[in-house]
Amino acid sequence: MQDSPMDESFQEKEIHLSEYLMVLLKRKRLILLVFILTVSATLFYTFASDPIYESSAKLIIDKENSSSPITGERTDYESYHSQTMTFNTSIKMITSIPVIREVITALKLDAENNDLEVNFVREIISQFKANIKLLLNSDEAGKFSPEELKNREMQELIATIQEKINVQQIRDTRLLKMSVKDKDPERATNMVNMLAKKYMEFNLTNKMESSKQTLEWLNNELYELRKKLEDDERKFFEYKQQNKVFSIEGKQKLAEQKIQEFNNKYLETRNKRLELDAKINELSKNINGIKGVANVRSLINNPMIENIYGKMVDIEIELTRLSKVYKSKHPKIVQAKSELEKTEKRLALEIQKERANLKSERKVLHAREATLEKTISEFETDALDTSGKELKFTILQRNMNTSQNLYDLMVSRVKESDILQTSSSSNIRLVETAQVPLFPVSPKKKRNLLLGIVLGLFAGAGLAFFFEYLDQTVRTEEDIQNHFNLPVLSVIPKADRSASYGDNY
Repeated sequence: MQDSPMDESFQEKEIHLSEYLMVLLKRKRLILLVFILTVSATLFYTFASDPIYESSAKLIIDKENSSSPITGERTDYESYHSQTMTFNTSIKMITSIPVIREVITALKLDAENNDLEVNFVREIISQFKANIKLLLNSDEAGKFSPEELKNREMQELIATIQEKINVQQIRDTRLLKMSVKDKDPERATNMVNMLAKKYMEFNLTNKMESSKQTLEWLNNELYELRKKLEDDERKFFEYKQQNKVFSIEGKQKLAEQKIQEFNNKYLETRNKRLELDAKINELSKNINGIKGVANVRSLINNPMIENIYGKMVDIEIELTRLSKVYKSKHPKIVQAKSELEKTEKRLALEIQKERANLKSERKVLHAREATLEKTISEFETDALDTSGKELKFTILQRNMNTSQNLYDLMVSRVKESDILQTSSSSNIRLVETAQVPLFPVSPKKKRNLLLGIVLGLFAGAGLAFFFEYLDQTVRTEEDIQNHFNLPVLSVIPKADRSASYGDNY
């Protein structure tokens, strides 16, 4: 399948390098004109511009003192981020309005004969604006007061000086390099040295002012803390006087000791009383029976009862022996029985006496038990009351100790701020003063000439190709085929006018 003419029109045509060369040769006059104009303009700018000198000084920003002059303890830790922020802040503050104002005042840069503009184009624009202002001086005077006009001029002067200053950090160091460009090398040197001096004074003044404000605030806070400490101490003293308490801890320990002591006595008394209850109960059960006398003897340690019981046993043995010999109504048996009956009654009487003694002893123990219980209850009540007093005592004592600690800390801070205020040390130092430059930094004639040549050639070539692109004239057979995709049927040769005119004559 053959491609259609329309498809062929969209196919890219390979452009030979010679065609570019032909375009350049065709437009050589334009290229030469642009080249000459560009190089001429560059040479005019280079030789018409005033030489600009640059003077530099170096500052070192030491690490801030991070230890307290009172305690010697470290108060902060500097990270890479905080160090970067410190340098960025210093760079901005060096070109701040207060510092620039001090430099202007010190060097009298606001004089009318001082030409501080270093940019050639800006200088022309500034002169043009100044001429316009002179023409419109009457209108400006009517709109603004002399003070406002002076302020505007000062702001413009500050902006001009700020553009002359370049501050940058030297990598991987604590150094800042400050540079000032000016037409006068001595003025550039004086400006950069004065800028470093005024910035160090400005930084030190700010620190002193900050320390002064901090000291005033700390003194006010110290006064308030002293008043609070005195109030807390007075409340604590009045509470101890009212409650007659000087050592809650000792009193509480004494109460606990007494409660423990009386509780032991109470338990001992109660156990004795319960033991007597058991004896009395057992005596009551066995008091009327001879069989229970053995149990009674084991409960009671009474020598008389033991003697009576032994005599009673002897009589019973004798009665048993007589019963084997005599009849029941024999006088000896009757006498033995009578004596046994008397002995039993006597034993029962002694047991009753012993029971009565036990009851009396139990009554005493019961009364003592009740007294001990009441005493323990009183001690417990007193301990609870002491616990309540201890809570109030502890709260008042803690408040007083807290106020005392805060007051001591504030006193240390006041002393520290006072030392910082009276000290004139700064972490910024001038390590390298500016020297008067011997050679200008601009204009750089060789570089400008080289740039003018390169720019002129590129600009001429670019304009040549641009005009060639805009030129739609058809001159050759190739132009017809390229633009219209049509075959050439015939060519009319260009006639020689001189030959034609010769034949006619």
